[in-house]
Amino acid sequence: MEKGRRPNLSLTKKMGKKNPTDTADPVKNFERWKKKYNKTKTRVKQEKRQKRKPEWQVEKEVIQRLVNKYNEINAKDAERFSDFPISKNTLRGLMEAQYRQPTEIQRQTIGFALQGKDVLGAAKTGSGKTLAFLIPVLECLYRQQWTAMDGLGALIISPTRELAYQTFEVLRKVGKNHEFSAGLIIGGKDLKNESEKIHRTNIIICTPGRLLQHMDETAAFHASDLHMLVLDEADPTQTKSVKDLARLSLKDPEYVWVHEKAKFSTPATLEQNYVVCELHQKVNMLFSFIRSHLQKKVIVFFACCKEVQYLFRVFCRLRPGMPILALHGKQQQMKRVEVYNDFIKKKNAVLFATDIAARGLDFPAVNWVLQFDCPEDANTYIHRVGRTARYKEGGEALLVLLPSEEESMLSQLQEKKVPINRIQVNPEKLASVQQKLEAFLAQEKEQKERAQRCFVSYLRSVYLMKNKEVFDVFQLKLQEYAASLGLAVAPRVRFLNKAQKQRADPWQSSGQGEVAQSEEEENELKSFKDKLRGDGPSAEARDSQSSDEEEKVGEEKLQPGPKGLIFGADEEEEDEDLRDLDLLTVKRKDVFSLEEGDQDDEESDSNTMKKMEKETKFKEAKKVLKRNFQVNTKLVFTEEGQMVQQWPPLQRTAVQATEGEEDDGTSGINVEEARERLRREDQEFDKLEYRRKVKEKHREKRLKEKAARREASKQHTEEQKSGEEDENDEEEVVAYLDGADGEEFDPSTLPDPDKLCSDSEEEDDQSSPTAGMRKRSHSDCSDDSGEEEEAAGTRKRPRQQAAAKPLDTGLSLAEDEELVLHLLGNRR
Repeated sequence: MEKGRRPNLSLTKKMGKKNPTDTADPVKNFERWKKKYNKTKTRVKQEKRQKRKPEWQVEKEVIQRLVNKYNEINAKDAERFSDFPISKNTLRGLMEAQYRQPTEIQRQTIGFALQGKDVLGAAKTGSGKTLAFLIPVLECLYRQQWTAMDGLGALIISPTRELAYQTFEVLRKVGKNHEFSAGLIIGGKDLKNESEKIHRTNIIICTPGRLLQHMDETAAFHASDLHMLVLDEADPTQTKSVKDLARLSLKDPEYVWVHEKAKFSTPATLEQNYVVCELHQKVNMLFSFIRSHLQKKVIVFFACCKEVQYLFRVFCRLRPGMPILALHGKQQQMKRVEVYNDFIKKKNAVLFATDIAARGLDFPAVNWVLQFDCPEDANTYIHRVGRTARYKEGGEALLVLLPSEEESMLSQLQEKKVPINRIQVNPEKLASVQQKLEAFLAQEKEQKERAQRCFVSYLRSVYLMKNKEVFDVFQLKLQEYAASLGLAVAPRVRFLNKAQKQRADPWQSSGQGEVAQSEEEENELKSFKDKLRGDGPSAEARDSQSSDEEEKVGEEKLQPGPKGLIFGADEEEEDEDLRDLDLLTVKRKDVFSLEEGDQDDEESDSNTMKKMEKETKFKEAKKVLKRNFQVNTKLVFTEEGQMVQQWPPLQRTAVQATEGEEDDGTSGINVEEARERLRREDQEFDKLEYRRKVKEKHREKRLKEKAARREASKQHTEEQKSGEEDENDEEEVVAYLDGADGEEFDPSTLPDPDKLCSDSEEEDDQSSPTAGMRKRSHSDCSDDSGEEEEAAGTRKRPRQQAAAKPLDTGLSLAEDEELVLHLLGNRR
């Protein structure tokens, strides 16, 4: 500032002067600003909302952009799932389930399926075929904007429950971001619950049997709006080839064979070996194998369920040193799911399973697949070994073959491009468990029965195999095999009787045998028709025919069987798994009266058949009597020296036989004596039993009435007490007879109970023949009268004036009581 120059005071004062608005409350200033900001924000949102499109329209445009990219799909360049035109919801589900890179079958299949073409795909086991059809299913329904109200849109059919369950779990992981409803429809679950929800389900994963059941029984289920149908593991559903199935069911399909030109049909990371072992050494070899692989995860495949059931139980008793699980078709569904999940979670375990676990199931980290029984064919072998070496992991497989199965089975595996090497079993490491198994069976009868069923079921599975070059049941050493299971004696194998006869009698299998067999069938059919008409052969002809048949059967029973087989001479009941060998039994009946001759109606035919059956039984009994067959009897002597017949057991009657009914040594039954004995039993036993029941019934009735009187007395006492508290004045209580229409009853007409049961009357009663009976009735009356007075209070039951001497009715005590109760009931 220059010297001598005065400062601008007005400017200084102006700068130092405060604005009155600045001195206002800052909270109010903030509220004012916030109000203005919110108003501006609301105005901007309204402007954006006016310019924004509806959500359905935006999603429709996104779907249209995806559909436009379908024709540009290049399967060779697709390294990730994001390279395909797939919705964001599906991509997010794949990422969360750790699926990032598609496999070869997925890369080649997804493009064709998204374009709406029919696809027939084939690949090695463990190559990821499940996602190859699940992703197109989700995208198809997403394009259609499918909802629960639209019903069924996609149907996936799996051959086994376990495979369907596994597919459903993968769908839950991959499709959880979509809003589709999915259902698992398999056997073993609640059918009613499924029927209530199936019509609102968009994606159904099912087994064939349960699907047919819903189609037959669930009225709300229909597939008229179905968009996608998936047949998982379709090769066992046809007889010749998958190409025939595709030709009949698919329209211009795209064939995808990923490993068609591969050198081998099994994964390259799978090491496959086989060992030749005798049948009676297989159990010992299995135990030794488990003992030498305690830190591994092993799946052992068997031929039948009962074999799994028995060996699972005995191996648990043997305690090999690692967990043992069992999975077979006889288990309940919840148990099968539990075993499946338990085996997945364990690091080292052994799973005994049938072929229900051979197809499609993904068991992670399985080290060994041991095929204890020879597979049916090469395809079954490939599916079994596919449970290990999944995707890019490694694994080992061991096939156990009998000497009779080696040559033919190896030729089938070579045709299917299966590389397999033979190895030898180290005899030093082979442990024997036969003695322990024998001890188990000796201690527990149930284990012995399971071993017998295991024996028969295995032979049955071998006998029913189609390829007789591989499976020959007549080359098996049955007695040694039974001993290896712990059985002292081989069970009877009755279903092989027919096969043994055909091998023993070559004439039966020749052309003459077939002609004779056809003639025999025609004669049998003709005789059956004659029986229906009622004009069958004469009794003599039937007797001679039946006797000839018996002689023929006797000769057949004496025929020697092949070596190693045991056949029974009697006709006992067969095992439960042998009863279904004859799958279909044709019952012939002339419904439309096409046969010659007039036939009666159904009722007359049934009556004729019953009559013929009765006559046949009678004549058979008559023939037995003519041959003078003597029944073996067993007599024992008691300590008193009496002889008692122990076998056959004698019929015991309720009454003793009279002198005239003693056994005179003649056979048969004396009808008159038997009728007389039955009549005496009816008089002496049945009538007494009937009287006892009647008395018991009357006693129960008296007890109920007594209890009712006690209850009424309590209620009346309570009412009387409450009435006395409310009213001070005593009122005269008037008693009325039931059904007296309100007429007053004079209590003075009632007899005095003390005089009725006085000592003088008792003395008079003792002089009569029925003194004891009347005395008992008087005592009962005194007791009852006391109870009635206590129960009814002033309300008393009317009684007739007692006479000086009680009336002798001549009836028993029970009948007197019944008569009194009946009269009292009528008076009410």
